[in-house]
Amino acid sequence: MRTSSLLAILVAGVSSFTAAAPVDEKRGYCENTPTSRGCWGDFKIDDDVTHSWPNTGVTRRFNFDVQLKTLAPDGVNKLMMTANGQYPGPTIEANWGDDVEVKVCNFLPLNGTGIHFHGVRQLNTNYADGTVSQTECPIAPGDCHTYRWKATQHGSSWYHSHYSIQYGDGLLGPIVIHGPSTSNWDIDLGPLLLTDYYHESVFDLAQRPIVKSLGIPPIAVNGLINGKNEFDNGGKRHELKFTKGKKHLLRLVNTGSEVIFRFGIDKHKMTVVAVDFVPIQPWETKTVLLAVGQRFDVIVEADQDIGDYWARGVPMLTCFAINLMAHDIRAIVRYNSASTADPTLTQSISWPMLDTCRDESLSSLVPYIPHDVGPSDITKDFDALLLPSANDSLALRWQVGGPAPYKPPKASPIAKQLFDFSGPSQDAADNITADFVPIDLTHLSGANWVYLVIESFLPLPHPLHLHGHDSYILARGAGLFLANAIEIQTANPPRRDTINLPSNGFVIVAFQTDNPGSWLFHCHIEWHLHDGFAMSIIERPESEIKALYANSGQESEMRRVCANWAASGLETRE
Repeated sequence: MRTSSLLAILVAGVSSFTAAAPVDEKRGYCENTPTSRGCWGDFKIDDDVTHSWPNTGVTRRFNFDVQLKTLAPDGVNKLMMTANGQYPGPTIEANWGDDVEVKVCNFLPLNGTGIHFHGVRQLNTNYADGTVSQTECPIAPGDCHTYRWKATQHGSSWYHSHYSIQYGDGLLGPIVIHGPSTSNWDIDLGPLLLTDYYHESVFDLAQRPIVKSLGIPPIAVNGLINGKNEFDNGGKRHELKFTKGKKHLLRLVNTGSEVIFRFGIDKHKMTVVAVDFVPIQPWETKTVLLAVGQRFDVIVEADQDIGDYWARGVPMLTCFAINLMAHDIRAIVRYNSASTADPTLTQSISWPMLDTCRDESLSSLVPYIPHDVGPSDITKDFDALLLPSANDSLALRWQVGGPAPYKPPKASPIAKQLFDFSGPSQDAADNITADFVPIDLTHLSGANWVYLVIESFLPLPHPLHLHGHDSYILARGAGLFLANAIEIQTANPPRRDTINLPSNGFVIVAFQTDNPGSWLFHCHIEWHLHDGFAMSIIERPESEIKALYANSGQESEMRRVCANWAASGLETRE
């Protein structure tokens, strides 16, 4: 394994950039079956989704009406924000290489909205990222907007509102992109969403003094698995149907607001075949740890006695993520579909659930398709700090990557500001008006490597999500970051789109400047993002970003949505 000292990194010359294109030539058809899951028609698991993918010519269309509806996921009624009145929302399901269209209509009475497709690379479709303040204004009440993107990756993820803290009140759902796998399985049981849950509106909770002023997240009263759990003799648990002797694919997703979960099924081991949208070398384990936004595709063989078993989502309390139902967030695995009883003690014995705030060992997350990381053209070092607000001495706000906490410019997203600037095009990124300083990479016209070093001096972990890219994890550790003492892994390091920054520690991540647009890099603990833990990255020359929007018709669409948002009058109200 090749490593190098961070101080020894040399600045590389700017390389030429060529956008990745799908490979369409016929290479021999191979059917995807329980004994050949590595096959995918004319493609296979050995095809690198970074550079090649099918072009199916199929468009999958979805219509989401964002609306309020009273639901009772655990038996307690709550007014929730939903997609089509459902929680979780409908599954976005497609095949690798399909085109996806999602029309979102806002029926909320006094709220804008927008939908982000978590982990979807959005190569050359920055306008479809669904990130209010970066790529779009909020969709105003009564307005609709359609997102269009290609499924260049395969695996499991989720979509959610990226406006304020809406998804904590229910505006989310799963994404399944069918494709090849690094190991064989028989039955796809679909997505399994793990979520911390509040009976009160997250908007009301955000105004409580302990949350608003001290920066302490509220205590979740429950947790849900696929939108279900019991509470105070109400509600019911989600059930999974196992077939004896068969291998079952589960798509685990942490869709919570704060809680880091450890997941396991009593007496059953799992084989991990993908993390986020990255296929990995198969790895066997008893449990996996999922920070907010992270995903694991796992295969579970029904190799135990026929019976009923607990599937457990256990909050990691050492992460300061207190949950009132920490030991009762469970689903039921049934071999016999006629059974209705809870698992007995003899049937269901829990694996040890190690309480930790760190991601799984980096040595376990070996990408199936190897990538090496080149030397950095730019290295940025940021501290995650919780500081008094400049506007309210009683409030604490997260500050990272600039002189002020991130505050989203809802009415004037970054992409729109690039068009609106009246000076020379090459100076547009230097004149962004916002309460934060974006990372300006517009001078890099090649596929350059950028390293980000993020440190935290507080006993709180942070799941960091970079839009539009996979992040390559070069190093991670506890304590102070000391550049001359850190060895980084540049030969096939783990990569994923959501990385857990350890409490009282650091992480070094790399990404390549190969995707034009304005991208957000932020903590996925919803309360931390709400209080400023984010930074904006403007990538590739302004001319390329503008061309994406103009040539696709999305500049005019962005302006239309923003005009309707301005006319709604909600900008000043909110």
